[in-house]
Amino acid sequence: MKIVMLCDFYNESLEYQENLLVKYYRKHGHEVTVIASTFDSVFDYYNDRHDPTWPSRTYFDQGAKVVKLRYRYNLLNRLRAYTRIDGLLADEAPDLIYVHDIMLNLPECVAYVRKHPHCRMILDYHADYSNSGKNWLSLKLLHGVARKWFLDRARPHLDRIFPIVPAGAVFLNEIYGVPMDAMEVLPLGADVDLAREVHARGERATLRQALGYADSDIVIFTGGKLAPPKRTELLMEAMRRLAHLPLKLVVAGEAADADAEYMAGLRRLAGEVGNVHFAGWLGREDIYRHLDMADLAVFPASQSILWQQAIACGLPLVCGNTGHQDISYLNLADNIVVLPAEQIRADRLAGEIEAIAGQPTRLQQMRQGAARVAEEHLDWNRLIERTLAPCRSRALIGQNLQP
Repeated sequence: MKIVMLCDFYNESLEYQENLLVKYYRKHGHEVTVIASTFDSVFDYYNDRHDPTWPSRTYFDQGAKVVKLRYRYNLLNRLRAYTRIDGLLADEAPDLIYVHDIMLNLPECVAYVRKHPHCRMILDYHADYSNSGKNWLSLKLLHGVARKWFLDRARPHLDRIFPIVPAGAVFLNEIYGVPMDAMEVLPLGADVDLAREVHARGERATLRQALGYADSDIVIFTGGKLAPPKRTELLMEAMRRLAHLPLKLVVAGEAADADAEYMAGLRRLAGEVGNVHFAGWLGREDIYRHLDMADLAVFPASQSILWQQAIACGLPLVCGNTGHQDISYLNLADNIVVLPAEQIRADRLAGEIEAIAGQPTRLQQMRQGAARVAEEHLDWNRLIERTLAPCRSRALIGQNLQP
C-alpha cells in the first residue's frame, strides 16, 4: 500500500508518532512518503523560530521518502501552508493520505481524493483544552473559525478522525462540531519492538553498572522538555522526603533557552537532594535503555510521549492530571496512579512512590499490568492496522462487488 503522511514537523532522530508510523508501516511492507516543514530542530519548532530561507529538500529515512517543503504562507506561526502539493500527490499516487492535525494543505488532499475515489483519507488530532484554545482569540477565531473552515470542507472526505486522547475528542466535538461517533481514540503508541530488543540485550544491568547503581536500588525515571509545567521540582522535593529508601532519580531531557533559569533551579535542588542523575537529551535507543534500567516512572505534570514509552517498558506510572491530560484511559490493569490537579504536591508524590517502591509485590503487579497494556494498546504493529482499516474495508467492498 502507498501512504502519504502530511505533518508539520519531522525529525528522524526523534521518537515521535510520525517516526514510529514510518518504522512500522515500512516493517509491514508499505511504501511511505512524509511531507513536512523545513524545521529540523524540535526546539526551533516548539519556540516558533522558523527561518523562511531554510531550503526544501528530499531524503530517505528507514526506506521512506521525506519531502520537506517551505511555507507558501505563515501567519503568526499559527496558520501556515506548504507550497502546493497537488503535483506531489499525483506523483506519489497514494492509497491512503494520513493527515496529522488540521493542515492547511487539506484542500489539495480533498481534491486528490475526489479525483481518485480509491484513495482513502484519515486525520489524527493532538489538541485539547490543555494545550490549545488558551484564550478567546485562539478558541473562537483560530479554532472556531479558521481551522474549522478547513476541517468542515475535509470532513465529508475523511474516513475517520483519530484524536490521540479522549480529551481531544471532546475538544473536536465542542469546538468543531465533530460527532463523537465519527471519531476513534488512537493512542500514541510506543516502539515495543525496540523496547523488547533493548531488554533482551540486558541493558538494565549494563547501564546500572555504568552509573554505579546497585541491583537493589530503586530507580525512578522522569523527563521530557524540562520546563515549569512539568513540575519536576516537586518530584525532587519528594525524593528529599524519601531519603530512607534506596532511591535513584534519572532525569532525561533538556530545557529550552527560555527555561534556562528553571533548569538551573532544578540542578541546584538536585545538588541538595542527592541521588539525581541528569541524563540529558537522549536518542531513541538511549531512552529505552534508561527506561529498561528503571523500576518506576513519575511524571508530576504535562503529558509527554515518555508516558507511553515508560508503559511499553513495563514501568508503573505515577502521573499528575493538570486538566484534560488524564491518562486513565491507559490505566487498564491498575498500572498507573493518577493524581488530580489539586493533589500534585511533593507530599502526595512521596506517599505514592513509597507505597509502590516499598511494596515489592505491588510493584511487580503494576509492572505486569503495564506489560499487558503495552502489548494490547500501545503496540504499533497493531495500531497501524486501525489506520489502514478504511483501505482494507474499501478493498473488501470491491472484492464483494466482483461478478
